[in-house]
Amino acid sequence: MAYATYEFYRDSYRGNTIPQADFARLSERASEYIDMVTFGKAEGYTDTKDLLKKACCAVADAYQLNEQGGGVVAETVGKITRNYAAGVSNTPTETQRLYTAVSRYLLREGLLYLGVDT
Repeated sequence: MAYATYEFYRDSYRGNTIPQADFARLSERASEYIDMVTFGKAEGYTDTKDLLKKACCAVADAYQLNEQGGGVVAETVGKITRNYAAGVSNTPTETQRLYTAVSRYLLREGLLYLGVDT
């Protein structure tokens, strides 16, 4: 089950790059990624600050960008032309983009901590 709904994405997270028709698929993949990098700790986390929802939205945005081939480096509006960054040395990899998105919200919560709690 996805951590965020399209309504949260649109109204609270203020996302505007993922069409509603694609959000269910991308948010489900994002939630699976969150579960993987938190080793299942996210499932039992009490999300009083909507951090899981925000992380889900950020990772969903990253997945969409990855599917599009990377960031737009050039765009023409008349006759619509887009060029995506792929293979440029200073462009984050797909994995880096996903981890950056999730860590923005969950790193300080200890959900990405791999050490031993005492």
